[in-house]
Amino acid sequence: MKKITALSGVCAVIYSVVEIENVAQIWVFPVSFMGFCFLFTFLYWLFLGVFSLHIRLGECYDRPSKTDYRMLNSGYRFLCSAARVRLHIAGMEKLPKQERFLLVSNHLSRFDPMIQSMVLKDWMLAFISKPSNFKIPIGRRYIRRCCYMPIDRENPGNALKTINHAADLITSDTISVAVYPEGHRGTGTCLQEFKHGCLRIAVRAKCPIVIAVIYGTQDIHHHFPLRRTEVYFDILDVIRPGNEKTVELSQRIREKMQDHLNQFTEGEKT
Repeated sequence: MKKITALSGVCAVIYSVVEIENVAQIWVFPVSFMGFCFLFTFLYWLFLGVFSLHIRLGECYDRPSKTDYRMLNSGYRFLCSAARVRLHIAGMEKLPKQERFLLVSNHLSRFDPMIQSMVLKDWMLAFISKPSNFKIPIGRRYIRRCCYMPIDRENPGNALKTINHAADLITSDTISVAVYPEGHRGTGTCLQEFKHGCLRIAVRAKCPIVIAVIYGTQDIHHHFPLRRTEVYFDILDVIRPGNEKTVELSQRIREKMQDHLNQFTEGEKT
């Protein structure tokens, strides 16, 4: 009887050891996968960082580099994929085929320029952006090389220089330009008042204005990492500035964008 009890005890110990080993083996796969993801991410951003060192931070570039533009969009794609963004795009057939333009859109998240740059990569976009974005590690070199422009909202004279430079880039067929006339990020479907001065770019360049709306990017930070985020990017219309004042032009564009945004409810499109 004692022998049977001792044997049972030994079997129980062996079973528990085997069970622990099986559990350990199960955890090998997710841990290995996570390790691979971290290693790949590190190597990827290391590559982008090293590759960007040829770009001089103090220089103002008059023409974008196609190679660096592809690298920048590669980084955007990586971030959007990691953030689990699923895109829904509409209205691409309305875009000018062989003409530079001014893209006007609402603004909800840091992901907006990433998504819009990726979607419109064949047209090439340079964004007018706040100066703090030109301090982002790695990214600051690429956006400078791709003709992104900082704007000084506190100094009207400097802001006008940026607007004129943007118009010159379009007029010279160098690159299209994107602006967020709200000036700051919004929170949902209700647009803020527009800073109509940015529309002087299109008036001065006599170029088409592409009116677009983006929605859903405001939820990315809340959904990550457990949920996928549905993001909508719609090209609404392409218009040309006429004899109307920029204030009137701004109001017309804002009404068109607001009407479209009213179709959206919290987190879904009706």
